[in-house]
Amino acid sequence: MVEEITVTPFFKRHSSHMPASLKLHAEVREERGQVVLESRLDGFTEDDVEVDATPNTINVNLRVEAGSGVKEEMFFHNSYWTPFPVDPKGLKIEHRNGVLRVTVPKLSK
Repeated sequence: MVEEITVTPFFKRHSSHMPASLKLHAEVREERGQVVLESRLDGFTEDDVEVDATPNTINVNLRVEAGSGVKEEMFFHNSYWTPFPVDPKGLKIEHRNGVLRVTVPKLSK
């Protein structure tokens, strides 16, 4: 779930007052030898979300368009520690029905 502050009419009209950060609420867990990150992203399309990984983190970047008639975009970066080292090459991303699901396999030794 994304903080509701980004979708209020005030911030659409006054984009210069957008928050400096936007925290994405996500669940990170281990599931059958991989790390799974899930989060609700209502109102965001696949084009608004970029995901990558390092051996120790999953990174989610959100693109937010500022107010009506204003061609300004803001980007918010969120990083989540993984419970064990992961293989970024095996990153899989699903964005379906407002839910982002990211899976990354455990790093082979």
